[in-house]
Amino acid sequence: MDEIRSAKTEPGRYEAGVVHALIPRTDAPDRMLPTEIWYPAAPAAARPGAGPSQAAHPLGLPHDAVPGLPPIAGPCPLIVFSHGNSGYRQQSTFLTTRLARAGFVVAAPDHVGNTFPEMLALPDDAARLALHREIRRHRPADLQAVVEALLDRPTRADADPAFPALPALDPTRVGSLGHSFGGWTVLKLPALDRRVQAVCSLAPVSEPFVGKNAFTPQELPLPESVRALLVAARDDVLVDLETSLLPLFERLGPGASLEILDRADHFHFCDGIELLHRMHMNSPRAGQRRPTRPLSELRGEHETQTLLADWIETFFLRHLPREPRT
Repeated sequence: MDEIRSAKTEPGRYEAGVVHALIPRTDAPDRMLPTEIWYPAAPAAARPGAGPSQAAHPLGLPHDAVPGLPPIAGPCPLIVFSHGNSGYRQQSTFLTTRLARAGFVVAAPDHVGNTFPEMLALPDDAARLALHREIRRHRPADLQAVVEALLDRPTRADADPAFPALPALDPTRVGSLGHSFGGWTVLKLPALDRRVQAVCSLAPVSEPFVGKNAFTPQELPLPESVRALLVAARDDVLVDLETSLLPLFERLGPGASLEILDRADHFHFCDGIELLHRMHMNSPRAGQRRPTRPLSELRGEHETQTLLADWIETFFLRHLPREPRT
């Protein structure tokens, strides 16, 4: 097992800008994807006028990005982010902004129908099951649509001046990052788009959640050219380390590495750990194998987010380096 060790990387050279785009699915014209895009921008000291304002966050949390900053020229690597079941595109801004400051463009679509407000509005378990079956076929294609739209951006920008200004992108440096249902989603992306070279999967669900056909023989093991990092939370009561994550890791292939985060549960990969963990404790899931540990027994938010951001930035800098490969 080739484990990546924590390594404090150099501070990001840039400021994190953020813009919003509505990206269409060309294969499903009625499916439009609200997408948040974080990107490297010039440092604040280089900009005249008043200080910047932080971007909004759905939970009213700090979101360390500034809307509409002038982007650097690039070319930059592209990472697409996939949120979890009943999540939203800004669910892990502590990661997306850190990667933008390190020189990556990070694009996160809402998987329409599977976001928190949409799931909350469903009337019963039958409706949730029907949505779950439907969204499985959409999630990987959603990410592929975002990759295609952004890599084709110069053509789109000429045709659509409203499409946001971003750094130039390098199609040879493409990665994906996702949590939970999104962790499963990003593991399926390399089979759809051969440009994806690096995949980071955080507490991914597999067969127990997705169903017996979670992956096809064409999807796992991952292609030899793809490097993958699977990050597991040792105290995750929703995605069990021993029965779900370790068997999945063994199927990923020789290009995969594993990191296990001690004293962490399923929502330690999201913004607002304290809020989400409190909801998690108050709503135990049917069939849960063991009780949820109190947050006082687990890692705090700052420690968790610093460590995860170090691991994930190190992984992507190693496999999608800042400078294009020659």
